[in-house]
Amino acid sequence: MIKVKWFGHSMWKIRDEKISIITDPFTDIGYKMPENETADIVLSSHDHFDHNNIQLIKGSPKVVNTEGEFDIAGVKIETFPVYHDETGGSERGANLLMKFVISGKTFLHCGDLGHIISNEMVKKLGKIDVMFIPIGGFYTIDAKTAGKIVDMIHPKIVFPMHYKTMVLDFPIAKIDEYLKLIDDLRNVDSNEIELTNEDFEKKQTIIMKY
Repeated sequence: MIKVKWFGHSMWKIRDEKISIITDPFTDIGYKMPENETADIVLSSHDHFDHNNIQLIKGSPKVVNTEGEFDIAGVKIETFPVYHDETGGSERGANLLMKFVISGKTFLHCGDLGHIISNEMVKKLGKIDVMFIPIGGFYTIDAKTAGKIVDMIHPKIVFPMHYKTMVLDFPIAKIDEYLKLIDDLRNVDSNEIELTNEDFEKKQTIIMKY
């Protein structure tokens, strides 16, 4: 059993029977602020206010927000340095690709990735089962670039993120452009889903409801 919950933007909770991870917790950007949300581990891709609100998460979680390899409570985590823009970080700084394994499945959270990745990076990342990727452009890669990266990595499951919604007043694009690029759409009428073994047997792009 792996449960995935979307809080909005780039904040997710991924958990199984043993461990829980929250990624890129935000401050008040329009989405409902979680109350008393706990996790064993918090991952933060970069030090911007909409991704680094570590103190929001209760339960004294272990925090990973630097480059490296980590083993926390049996969870293998590896982070890879990339950039928040297309100019080597000169505009918006650094970002981490955050890879971790839960219940035998490998997840990759791309944070605020701002550029196409290299073939060398694809090799470093290895096999990815589930990918969280920004698609909204302006601050990050846009839908077209996100589609190219998904094609390079070939995950089974893709969760688009960091796009404009009714509650988010950022100058980024809605999900529409990305939807034009895919033919494996699965709409979920909830902000939480339980992934079963069957879910990993075919490629699918999952859109969560907020």
